[in-house]
Amino acid sequence: MAALRLITSAAYVDPELVAEFGQIPPAFLPLGVSRLYEAQILRFGGGAPIHLTIPAGFSPPPYDQRRLAELGVTLVPVPEGLRLGDSIVFAINSIAASPGPVMILHGDTLIEDMPASSGDEIAVHDEGDDYSWAAVDLAGDRVTRLEVVAGGTAHESSRPVACGYFAFSDSLALVSAIARARGNFIAGINLYAETRAVQAKRVTGWRDFGHIQTYFRSRCAISTARSFNTLQVDPRTVRKSSTDRNKIRAEAGWFSALPAAVQPFSARLLEAGEDRDAAFYRTEYQYAPTLAELYVFSSIGRPTWRNILRSCQEFLAACAACKGPGSADAALADLSVKKTMERLECYARATGFDIDKPTRFQGHPMPSLRRIAEEMACSIDMRTGQAETLMHGDFCFSNILYNSRAGRIIVIDPRGYVQAGRPSIFGSTSYDLAKLSHSIVGCYDFILAGRYTLNQGDSHDFSIEFETDLLHDRLQRDLAELEVGGIRSGSRTVRGIVVGLFLSMLPLHADRPDRQAAFVANALRLYSDLERSRA
Repeated sequence: MAALRLITSAAYVDPELVAEFGQIPPAFLPLGVSRLYEAQILRFGGGAPIHLTIPAGFSPPPYDQRRLAELGVTLVPVPEGLRLGDSIVFAINSIAASPGPVMILHGDTLIEDMPASSGDEIAVHDEGDDYSWAAVDLAGDRVTRLEVVAGGTAHESSRPVACGYFAFSDSLALVSAIARARGNFIAGINLYAETRAVQAKRVTGWRDFGHIQTYFRSRCAISTARSFNTLQVDPRTVRKSSTDRNKIRAEAGWFSALPAAVQPFSARLLEAGEDRDAAFYRTEYQYAPTLAELYVFSSIGRPTWRNILRSCQEFLAACAACKGPGSADAALADLSVKKTMERLECYARATGFDIDKPTRFQGHPMPSLRRIAEEMACSIDMRTGQAETLMHGDFCFSNILYNSRAGRIIVIDPRGYVQAGRPSIFGSTSYDLAKLSHSIVGCYDFILAGRYTLNQGDSHDFSIEFETDLLHDRLQRDLAELEVGGIRSGSRTVRGIVVGLFLSMLPLHADRPDRQAAFVANALRLYSDLERSRA
């Protein structure tokens, strides 16, 4: 008989995590460009359907509802305020499954080497943390008793700890044991183990996401990087390396040349160097979420987002106060005109897409991609006569972290040059504002997370929609009012650069044709919005 597979996520995350991500169940915590539940389901593997408990008052966003259905997951709303044991009993009874085995994974847990057996066993790990854990007493490999102990006590006494995965061969016997224990899950397991041989299954790849410190430690162990970079992350540092030595030298040079006023907003550079194969630099690991994670996956409110935007403005203002020897207009011409056309033509050569053929967006005729790029170049004011300013160069949400305790952003992964092979910390404030806008107005991070609906009638006929809510709409309006050095984020120059950014990113995502199509559609959407605002 196939086992009932249950992920328990019927309570909200603890207050420290609420402060970071808002009130969401643990399985909905962000992990890279997806949520934790995706990784949990992947580790469960194929087989019987999976059930995921959620608080009865929590309504997952429409995308998550569709995604969970695609993954074969059934949501089980559970009344709020129940103890863990009562919640599990409620879920098992609600599912109305036939008597048989049940496999349970806590919603704040990820186990890389998760056991596959549906027999009586409990996953255990040799080390706990400074939180309360269920320490495990063993007779050989048999579990004789679980005991909730203060953090660190289990490890000091050499007892392993239960790490969030449990399998029971008889779900009805488990329900009965928990009921006799008055809803106490651990006490119920002890009653169950009195009459059945429950085995301890030692695992090594345990990731705990249930507390603020363990969340960020676990997340750093599951990092992603683009193909041309190698990222090594540990709980203290991030080491970035690449065979593109000029790129890495430029990024490291940006960090090392920062003036004092900007340094509080930046990750701390620890070292930089080169080895036989690549250049590298190392920065301090930041225990903070990216704005991309917050924008796409969190439920934090508008006051927090206003604080975030205020900190972004403070960082950009500090950068704008630092003048360079060259022209901001010349930098903008290189970054937003020359680069866009070069990359657009590269995309056309690689894919065969005709960038001179007229397009359509939502059924309306539109210019060709080349024509749009040319029009956007003309919309950018490059006759300001202003000096170049300190520029991050890739000031998008995935490169901005937010330290909620300090109320301050922290930037990573700067560009470090305008022209390839010529490192410089200077460039254009308008370009940084455009990169910020391409995350907020351009919904760039929604595309990376796959949270969009794309329809393509033919090779040049597109429509795209995003499931943004009222908060996202308000944030876009707040951004439009943001001004730095006399430049407004909602200006035609900045909006024109944003359109060009999506065109210039096309060849960088050659491994994802679906994402390239979304970028084209989104460039058409933004161009259409810009033209309507001018009418």
